[in-house]
Amino acid sequence: MGGKGTPVVVGTHPRLFITLTAPSFGAVHTIRDNGSCVARFRSTGSLCVHGRPTSCSRRHTEQDIDLGRPLCEQSFNYRGAVLWNAHASKLWNNTIQLIRRLLAAEGGVGQPNLGTVAQLHYLKVAEVQRRGLAHFHCVLRLDGPESIDVEPPAWATVELLQRVMRTSIERAQAPDVEGRPIRWGRVYDIQDLARREEEAVKVAAYVAKYAAKTTDGSKELARQFRSRRQIVTLVDDPHLQRLALTAWDIGGNTKYKSLRLKEHAHTFGFTGQLITKSRAFSTTFAALRNARTEYMAGERDGDPVEGTFHFEGRGYDDPRGTQLAELFFTFERELKAEARARERAKSEDSPS
Repeated sequence: MGGKGTPVVVGTHPRLFITLTAPSFGAVHTIRDNGSCVARFRSTGSLCVHGRPTSCSRRHTEQDIDLGRPLCEQSFNYRGAVLWNAHASKLWNNTIQLIRRLLAAEGGVGQPNLGTVAQLHYLKVAEVQRRGLAHFHCVLRLDGPESIDVEPPAWATVELLQRVMRTSIERAQAPDVEGRPIRWGRVYDIQDLARREEEAVKVAAYVAKYAAKTTDGSKELARQFRSRRQIVTLVDDPHLQRLALTAWDIGGNTKYKSLRLKEHAHTFGFTGQLITKSRAFSTTFAALRNARTEYMAGERDGDPVEGTFHFEGRGYDDPRGTQLAELFFTFERELKAEARARERAKSEDSPS
């Protein structure tokens, strides 16, 4: 697809939609299409070293509060999960470099000269899953040399791009602070966008949806934390709270200072951008924002209000207002805790 300054001809070039995931750091509740848990057939009837079941026979709904939570929190590798998130962007960069190197070899040139025979462009969106680990959705496209509206060479087929992508996913790695390799999870998905015309529209909507999400869709995880106490106070989900606390605590270690984990405790250590793209993939984000601004200006009803803003003050005029707000906040937290307890008891009592 083209549009917004991008030539329509790119819609005929080899294009893939790819989903990359993190490896497992412990079994979690995950829903299948039929509602059963992915952990249903994991050593049914057996217990882990902490005495917790290693399988789940329940049927989940999309609203189940246990989705994404570990079957056994003591067995879940929180430290490994946070450090994987912290290195995920580097792993992505290394993967793209490996793809370009393999494509250049197919074209009979060195990687620095890939642009003389073909161009690789991408749009990537990062999403933090319910289990608290980042994964990526990416549109990958092969174009011809010099310009994106030039047809790629005959050898640059979608089948070749799929093969190169699989090889790169399985071979790519990034060293962590201690020199250990960070790799992709075994579960990944590669789809040919040329199979159906409507696929491109679906993918665009899919990518746009995740570009607007916070870590878990809540305001508590939408911005940086200022203290450890703030994490404990604001994050209700015990699994997500522990991930945030782990990132905060590891970030206090001088050894991991370069990872800036405290500043990214609200994203469980993930430090990358939510949406990135190669320069020539499409129009710029600035151009899209300007187009949106112009559109909204035309939709506005009435005349603009003339005037200026000035500072009136902050907080409550009456100090008792602060106390009242804190009272309502505490009351709301207690109601949510009671609702979660009832939901958990209900799910435990329901038949398998």
